[in-house]
Amino acid sequence: MKKTKRTFMFSLLLSLIMITGCWDRVELEDIGIVLGVAIDESATKAAKKQEKEELKGQAKERKHILMVHHFIIPQEVEGKTITGKNKPYSNVVNEGETIFEIVRELSTRVARPPNYEHLKVIVISEEIARSTDLRDIINFFLRNPESRRTIKMLIAKGKARETFEKKPPIMANPALKMAKMIENTKKTLRMAPEMTLGDMSEKLTSETSFVMQRVVTSKTGTKVAGATVINGKTHKMVGWLGEDEMEGLNWMSGKGKAGIVKGTDQKTGKTMVYEVGKMRSRIKPKVQGNNISFTVDIETEGSLREDWLEPGNAFKENLIKRAEKAAEMEIKRLTQKALTKTQKKFKVDVAGFGKQLSIYYPKVWKEVKKDWDKHFSKIPVDINVKVQISEFGTRGTKM
Repeated sequence: MKKTKRTFMFSLLLSLIMITGCWDRVELEDIGIVLGVAIDESATKAAKKQEKEELKGQAKERKHILMVHHFIIPQEVEGKTITGKNKPYSNVVNEGETIFEIVRELSTRVARPPNYEHLKVIVISEEIARSTDLRDIINFFLRNPESRRTIKMLIAKGKARETFEKKPPIMANPALKMAKMIENTKKTLRMAPEMTLGDMSEKLTSETSFVMQRVVTSKTGTKVAGATVINGKTHKMVGWLGEDEMEGLNWMSGKGKAGIVKGTDQKTGKTMVYEVGKMRSRIKPKVQGNNISFTVDIETEGSLREDWLEPGNAFKENLIKRAEKAAEMEIKRLTQKALTKTQKKFKVDVAGFGKQLSIYYPKVWKEVKKDWDKHFSKIPVDINVKVQISEFGTRGTKM
């Protein structure tokens, strides 16, 4: 009898454990999974300025942030076909003065509460990045326990919401596609290094100027290339780097991983295409009295992948030397272009010159770090490039 009772009690306890093990389970259909967020300037901001003028400064503050939540629709993801009527995502637009206010107000418009555990991408518009302290924009996501610090961050040229709305064609999921595109830095030098929410927070806190990936939406689709330049002191955007300039910055900072260089042969004026295998950049500071200068030494080894010469015999050492020279000149041109844009026009250091100065000359760095970007804009920089072609395929000539 006692044995039977003990068996019964054990079975009862086991069933209780199994029941309570799923007490906090939430069905997929009961939550709103957010994969992407777009943050734009509200159209009502212009109206607010006009109202202030009419009421002579007595106008009440209006909503000025427009936020798009890019929800995934699980039922549609399960389907095999995608049409304009059953796209597997939904974009919900809200406005407000703060991010948290917008999120709370969202509950009045959707049946399922937003969940940020799977949030992949946050896209901030150019208007917001230029006019608003970016620390205020990302503050909610840093404090939100559901948000991960690995969320990928982008600045949109134009409206941020267009990155999730562009059609046709209807993509399986724009947020997921964009998250994959961001990772293509290992394939090209024309993209800025990937920036996560955590990285962005650290940069803004340290007041270090930096670059972020730029996304552009057009009639042909969405493209991630070039970069946005963020001033470390103001925490705002100061301008764009084009694709060539971003390529030059990657060479200068040594943060590039792979890519190609289209050089021009000095003898014939024809194009020669060099593929990057390895690359290294060293920024060397030099201090003489009160004068600071830098030398950037860039070294790379790779392959001659294409040439437009006739017949272009790559087995001849002279041609290889010409190809190396062509690549060196193009890399130097791109690097100088990026340096001129960032140092002279934007007056910011986004390549890490200040960091190297702090390592080699810490006493000097203490004297200039407070206004480093201002000092850097006047410092001379020399660029040296060395290219070595170690491979050119199994065929040396087209003939």
